Amino acid sequence: MAELDKRQLVFDEMSKDPNAKRGPKTVKENIARVAGVHLTRDFIEATMRDQHPEGFANREPTAKKIHRSVLVCVGPHQEWSGDGHDKLTGIGFPIWAVQDVWSGKWLGIWVVPNNRLKDTIAYLYLKLVYEYGGIPVQTTTDCGSELVMVYGFANALREAFAGDIPVEQVAAHRFLQSIHNITIERGWLRLRLEWGDNVKIFWDAGNTCHEVS
Repeated sequence: MAELDKRQLVFDEMSKDPNAKRGPKTVKENIARVAGVHLTRDFIEATMRDQHPEGFANREPTAKKIHRSVLVCVGPHQEWSGDGHDKLTGIGFPIWAVQDVWSGKWLGIWVVPNNRLKDTIAYLYLKLVYEYGGIPVQTTTDCGSELVMVYGFANALREAFAGDIPVEQVAAHRFLQSIHNITIERGWLRLRLEWGDNVKIFWDAGNTCHEVS
């Protein structure tokens, strides 16, 4: 199995555990049970430590609550933060969006038939690259399997157009647990409070009227 495919299996399990309570042993067992693939514990631990080292400290018996750190970004388009929003999926509005970390600006926000399809997400990412005429230094998302093509495109575009920036120093694409993808998570909260909750209320009211009639 290819290295990227093995890592993606680990990322998929990590994405199911936003509180980072599951250790390598549990992740290993879940991958074997769900995917029928037996990865070594050392490989799983190394992958988990590389993507989310804080999780190991948080699982210590004496660990305390996760503390938010100051968000640092040097300028516009240094980093794009992407994520899907499922709160309105139940009424037919799965959302996927990208924000600029430095400015907090929504670069793109779309209602799509399914925000878990990798082809759809890759298309939206490339659409932004085309519209803005360039790529960010780094893209940040959670560990969902729908992001595998975005990961590949981000690295390929970096190599083709910004090869002077070593990926060993600044990754072209960075996977984070959702709770640590700070920019987009804050954006979802504002979106829900300013728009999403009201949409749901109006939808439910209209649905009730339709059923009565």
